[in-house]
Amino acid sequence: MPCKYDVIVIGAGNGGLMAALRASKLGLKTLVIERNNTVGGAAASFVRGRFEFEASLHEMPDFGQGELRGNLGRLFDELGINVNMVQLPYAYRLVVAPGDNIEFDVTVPHGRGRFTEFMESQCPGIKPKIDLIFDAAEELERGLAYNGKMRGRPDPAVLKSDYSSFCKLMSLSAGEFFRVIGLPQRAIDIIGAYWPYQGSDLDTIDASRFILMIAGYFGGGAYIPSMTSHELANAIEKRARECGCDFIYNRSAVSIGTKNGAVDSVTLSDGTTYQTCAVISNAFPDDVYAKMLDDKSLIPEFELRKAKARRLGFRGFVVYLGLDKSPEELGIRDYNVFLNSTTDTSVLFKHASSPSLLEDPADNITCTCLNIARPDCSPEGTTHFAITMALASDAWEKVSVDDYQGAKRRMAVKMIDRVEKVLGYDLRNNIEEIVTASPSTFARYMGTPQGSIYGYHSDVWDGMSARTLAGGSEQTVPGLFFCGAHGNRLSGFLPTLAGGEQIAYPVMGYVMGGGKQ
Repeated sequence: MPCKYDVIVIGAGNGGLMAALRASKLGLKTLVIERNNTVGGAAASFVRGRFEFEASLHEMPDFGQGELRGNLGRLFDELGINVNMVQLPYAYRLVVAPGDNIEFDVTVPHGRGRFTEFMESQCPGIKPKIDLIFDAAEELERGLAYNGKMRGRPDPAVLKSDYSSFCKLMSLSAGEFFRVIGLPQRAIDIIGAYWPYQGSDLDTIDASRFILMIAGYFGGGAYIPSMTSHELANAIEKRARECGCDFIYNRSAVSIGTKNGAVDSVTLSDGTTYQTCAVISNAFPDDVYAKMLDDKSLIPEFELRKAKARRLGFRGFVVYLGLDKSPEELGIRDYNVFLNSTTDTSVLFKHASSPSLLEDPADNITCTCLNIARPDCSPEGTTHFAITMALASDAWEKVSVDDYQGAKRRMAVKMIDRVEKVLGYDLRNNIEEIVTASPSTFARYMGTPQGSIYGYHSDVWDGMSARTLAGGSEQTVPGLFFCGAHGNRLSGFLPTLAGGEQIAYPVMGYVMGGGKQ
């Protein structure tokens, strides 16, 4: 293995893998360093007893088939990534129950035509407004493509003349956009169910990101790999290797060396040093600046202020259940259920941010039954079921070492009780395997601060819109680039995959330009 590379990627999560693949395909000599013994990061699975549990992925948009092939699907085709994807039967079921009784219950289809018809049945006369959402997504794609072509430094005059709708959309929150186009509240309540995938309430998350997401889900449908998300990560790694990329496992990058004010090397936990002029970090900027960069005087003051101002995004608490009966026997018919006490996303986010979250009632729950999409994902006559609750506060940090296992049990019991009482599933009496993952679990495996799986919180000043438009002007240390959930596209499988691929282009420009940003 050579000692010098054009670019070194730290972390083999989704973003890092896609960055490495694109960089290799562009002809850059690329090395990936991964602290674990396999690729994927959050795109992982694990085995307990006779069950293999999907660690994190609920579904992905933007794949599609044939004429409905989405941007991510076309990107995979162009890069030669071969993954067998399974389409989910419909988008989701939304259940709203302030107490134990259901007050609002809808099952939302995907496919633009079916989705529009459904929304028309819920809100007569809404079709033109639904068309506006899909039209807005197309405008955003055009603008983002131009921004990418200009390597994050678009001409303001061209933006104003040719992409005016893009600029307007990039300045709005999702809630503001829905109100501007006159979307009825019932429609906002239904469409807003996807808010946990963004990690912020509708009046905080930028319209651009939310529009692109819902247009992808409602237009082209939702997909999962035919095996697990680890299959996805393995396929990207395989293709990267075919394009000449090297990988090192079971060793961490502990130091990023600099010379003459720019990135010069990366040193691993075993003391090995590799020369490079560019680093793409899938690790958090907090960790890179505080622990890895050898010359902290090179960090721009603005970057330090930004790091201090940012809040960590959603952390997750997940209860994985291997049940000894089939979904049919248990009365489970839905792949994905959003179970909330209200449709008000600001109330739900406030609950997720509560410092007393561990003592509060369970809310903002997502239930996923993998068997509905993949009947063979668990042994015949059994069920793979997961209950997820997002946390936006540091409540878990207050748990003592002595009470850690007890706190996990209490949280799991609370979540299981909520699902049983509202949805009527008999889970407790049919548990064969149960695994609980707290924020500490994710922190231990992924190495992220406080177990954040969503990067940084998407504040108005720091959402996808702000990061995208400022990306070409806010430079870090020369030769240092970031990808992953804290990158410009933010968190989620689609954003990290797409964002990782895109970051390779400015890296190529930097390397080929002799180290000039």
